[in-house]
Amino acid sequence: MKIISLLREIKESFKKYNPNQNLLRLEIDSNQLKNNIHFLKSHFQIPYLAAVLKSNAYGHGLKEIGQLLDKNENISHLVVDSIMEAKILRNLNIKKPIIIVGYVPKSILKDLKKLNVTLVVNSLTQALDLKNQIDFPLKVHIKIDTGLHRHGVFLEELKETIDILKANRHLKIEGLMSHLAAPSNQKDLSLNQFKNWEEGLRIYKEKITDFKNHYFHLLATAGINYFNKIENNLARIGVGIYGFDSTSEKNLKIKPILSFWAKVVNIKNIKKGEGVGYGFSWIAEKETKIATIACGYYEGVPRYLSNRGCFYYGDQILPIVGRVSMNLSNVDISNALNLKIEDEIEVFSVDLNKLNSITKVAELGNTIPYEVLVHLSPQIRRIIK
Repeated sequence: MKIISLLREIKESFKKYNPNQNLLRLEIDSNQLKNNIHFLKSHFQIPYLAAVLKSNAYGHGLKEIGQLLDKNENISHLVVDSIMEAKILRNLNIKKPIIIVGYVPKSILKDLKKLNVTLVVNSLTQALDLKNQIDFPLKVHIKIDTGLHRHGVFLEELKETIDILKANRHLKIEGLMSHLAAPSNQKDLSLNQFKNWEEGLRIYKEKITDFKNHYFHLLATAGINYFNKIENNLARIGVGIYGFDSTSEKNLKIKPILSFWAKVVNIKNIKKGEGVGYGFSWIAEKETKIATIACGYYEGVPRYLSNRGCFYYGDQILPIVGRVSMNLSNVDISNALNLKIEDEIEVFSVDLNKLNSITKVAELGNTIPYEVLVHLSPQIRRIIK
């Protein structure tokens, strides 16, 4: 018992004295989050809007966003990928219905009993496992593979899947779902998936006649413009609620909600001809004043920003010089001479016009905002404003 008590004390001490708590922060704009959700639900007249919180709520903070959305009347469900994410939310006393879309290992299926969640059935094999192992009430949605070819049962397996699940009286089928492969840029593929979706719905309704209060969901943010063109009553919105428009039309009136701030921890004058950072990838062409910032690729600053990206001090651009390292980055502050140690600079901005917006940072690395967001360290404190 003394050892357990000591470990708890060490853990609490680490939380209290973790230096990053004072050097870094991610700021979440809760009002803009509400605005994004309200726009999406009202504009597309979505009966049930499910907020996707997987991957630490796209880097925004699973606990923080979960607690905010538990109180939001426009959100009907919370969507997570794993049973661990569901446990974290339930341990916070979050009451909203939770849908687990990822695979839950057979060895821990019994853990679902206390969570009051909906599990997505992703394969015929999984349906058999549930039939044989579940001896408590469990709601399930069946995922069909309409063409993405990841999770989901094939259409020719749907009738058998339903029969298998029906054979266990503890399992309650209450929904059908799928996912689009390329709603933003390959509409022909999506049209084919829509046909498969319609066929899946036909089979589902043929096998389950009492489907009045069931959930049908195919679309995420990228395909949301199709919402009123196909049969569905629930939309799973992830990146959209966080303020990123992944539609091809770019017509969503939403804004990012996350900004990243870090403090200056050193300032130096570098002489002409001297290098900065690993490998001296940057050599001063003239005498230059630089600042070292308390964040690197561990905290979520992509390494590809080395000698290419920038941070901001107010409206002043601070070019990154040298390689971004694990916990530190260097910037040129020659045009911000009033900066001093422990001053705060903006690593990532909510302002889409700034060069350090998540969108522009992603474009610079030829990637997508999702990838930048999910690499933000969970250890950085999230501040709700």
